[in-house]
Amino acid sequence: MKVVVPLAGPDFEREDGSVKAELAIGGQPLLRRCLEGRVWWQRGQVRDVDLVFVLRDTPRSRRFAGGALATWYPGARIVMLSATAVGGALSALAGVALVSSDAGPLCVDLVDIEYRSTFDPVRCFARSSSVAAAALVFTSNNPAYSYLRTDSEGNVVEAAEKRVISQHASAGTYFFDRAATYLEALAHSLRHPEQVTHRGLFFVCPLYNGVIAAGRRVVLEQVHDVRDVKTT
Repeated sequence: MKVVVPLAGPDFEREDGSVKAELAIGGQPLLRRCLEGRVWWQRGQVRDVDLVFVLRDTPRSRRFAGGALATWYPGARIVMLSATAVGGALSALAGVALVSSDAGPLCVDLVDIEYRSTFDPVRCFARSSSVAAAALVFTSNNPAYSYLRTDSEGNVVEAAEKRVISQHASAGTYFFDRAATYLEALAHSLRHPEQVTHRGLFFVCPLYNGVIAAGRRVVLEQVHDVRDVKTT
């Protein structure tokens, strides 16, 4: 499994000169607390060589990439963007460019929400060829999050950014069975911007609409003990 971590958003760099990933939460940097707390990391399904970080090419981000990030994850790859992309889905695309077509499941993790989960993405996709994507969710009605709506049988039928269309709020970690599925879903979003963008930006969660439009399944996985560490 490969994990793409988009860190190129306008809120990554903080007014005090630090970057969001270094924010201390419980004595540990936010990035490490979230990323290394994921159950797939703890199982050893993901190592530093499976990580791709996407940053914006600025002095502060370069300092972070060459310092803390290189120390924490020396085997990871880093992509630098010369400008802010039009949303996280397109930032993540730069990282997906370094993922081989046979790399197995792809995870895009915003690493700013902490939670507990027993989800096994490798097993999930191996068990059913009809499942093309998985969304980790928790119960909320806060419009700050993205949401997924299901039908009476529990199938995901819609994903929306900053619109409370259900009580299934995204935990900011998104799974696709392979990189090709991500690319196909992104193409759908680019063809239908009026349906999926929020304030003109392409976010990751609405990509699930492209998976659904292709006739493939998106499943929900409930997470627990949720803590939105970016607001702590």
